[in-house]
Amino acid sequence: MHFVKMEGCGNDYIYLDGEKEAISNPQALARKISDRHFGVGADGMILICPSDMADCRMEMYNADGSRGSMCGNGVRCVARYLYDYKQIKKQEIAVETDSGIHTVRVLKDSEKGKVSMGRPVILDQSHIISLEGQKLEMMLVSMGNPHAVIFMPPEEGSFKTWDMRRAAVISSHSDFSDGVNVELVQVYSETGMKIRVWERGSKETLSCGSGACAAATAAILDGRTKRKVNVEMLGGMLEVEWKSDGEMYLTGSCHFICEGDYPCILQETGA
Repeated sequence: MHFVKMEGCGNDYIYLDGEKEAISNPQALARKISDRHFGVGADGMILICPSDMADCRMEMYNADGSRGSMCGNGVRCVARYLYDYKQIKKQEIAVETDSGIHTVRVLKDSEKGKVSMGRPVILDQSHIISLEGQKLEMMLVSMGNPHAVIFMPPEEGSFKTWDMRRAAVISSHSDFSDGVNVELVQVYSETGMKIRVWERGSKETLSCGSGACAAATAAILDGRTKRKVNVEMLGGMLEVEWKSDGEMYLTGSCHFICEGDYPCILQETGA
């Protein structure tokens, strides 16, 4: 079974051609192939399948085997995969996802992609939960998947030293029956912020495209930044722009890492 490993701003996935590979249990395969000690190692697995309404359909699975509805970094890499491996040499590539169709503009000269992320949906602008005896305020945003955005005070210091155990607890809090992706955000200028992300199903990742968009949405609505903002994450920088028509765009890297053949027997025993 042939695979390609790619990353967008450090958010790495295993990409499989769903048209060529017969995969009976993608959930089990995702758990096995994503394992960083006993598999190829990744934040998850993405199947690239035929679509009747777009250039392809993207099926996303987290590292724990759970199904994901949208990944801003992953969809950029899917477009890059189609451009490089399927020879779909189009300026704009349409990708069907569980949260709708997203159009990606492949910026071939810079190994970047710009994806239309749709319109953010504000689920709750001031949601409060109790955590360790304290009240914690957050903004709940949907980018086709749920996010809880929490602003960190400047005195918290470098975002690289933040205690992410709090984010893990919030992600599985009883207020969120299906879990929630958590963004800890520190705004340092009207055009820049730093964030760390705890993804449901994958734990902390170096980057999350939909998380960057959710964080930007919260910061813009709160009057902390302009409508175009650079989002610094552990894996690098993403650019988010919220247009006046309500559409949000995400621009970032999409790089090839490696490719190879994964033994079919491992897929079968994993299933």
